[in-house]
Amino acid sequence: MDVRYPAVAGSFYPGDKALMEMLQGFFSDLGEEGSERKITAGVAPHAGYIFSGYTASRTYKAIFEDGLPETFVILGPNHTGLGSPIAVYPEGEWLTPLGKIEVDSGMAKAIARFSGIADLDETAHTYEHSIEVQVPFIQYLAEKAGKNVKIVPIVLGIQDEEVAEDLGRAIFEASGELSRDVVVIASTDFMHYGPMYGYVPFRVRAEELPHRIKEWDFRVIRRILDFDVDGMFKELREMRHTMCGPGGVGTAIVYSRLAGAVEAELLHYTTSFEVSRSTDAVVGYASIVMRK
Repeated sequence: MDVRYPAVAGSFYPGDKALMEMLQGFFSDLGEEGSERKITAGVAPHAGYIFSGYTASRTYKAIFEDGLPETFVILGPNHTGLGSPIAVYPEGEWLTPLGKIEVDSGMAKAIARFSGIADLDETAHTYEHSIEVQVPFIQYLAEKAGKNVKIVPIVLGIQDEEVAEDLGRAIFEASGELSRDVVVIASTDFMHYGPMYGYVPFRVRAEELPHRIKEWDFRVIRRILDFDVDGMFKELREMRHTMCGPGGVGTAIVYSRLAGAVEAELLHYTTSFEVSRSTDAVVGYASIVMRK
């Protein structure tokens, strides 16, 4: 099998046994694996674990206690510009410091077949971190449950309403055809504020900045909790909001609606300021799940 080797182990997350210790800390309050299987999708951040790892763990904790699916379809933004604009990783295994996890090649190929825009492409995934950082959470919990869980990684270089509608429907149709039990993970960070992100729309006093970023993020989060894809993109455009993974979130909403989801819940929200105490660059992070 082809193996996709880690690109950001040792930078975004520990590349050695410290990774297991960090995950054990994040999941110190983990309950028993559930069997209800009501969660259809989750939103989780993809920054360095010291900034957003705990927030991401809240999404995976909820999924574990709901019941792990057979396959996680993980959508993240393409930060590198490499490869196909809509790139589905076709087959093989992904390697992290916790070992290998198999790509669900049947599901990957079915999504590409049902989609009008996606390609089977490994190149876009070579150095991309937005999906890689999600994988250790899944591996840790799969080991806890003693289950063989698979993944379908998809990176998006184009993110809009049409992409979300196409991919959400393709994932739903593929899962139905294959009778596959899936959860969609939208990997995204929220507001990126500061000169390094090209976003300083107006001056905000340092002591007010974390509150203002939360205010901007919650305008978007409210739309997500309402399953409102068009409203989410409208807010993003009106604010010139710098959320990096709206296409994946929109896909998760479309898929969840088709799968019968009726509610969404914000589990945790924070910003990088809580760790860095710097207002030169601040990023927002949220954990959200959608369920039937």
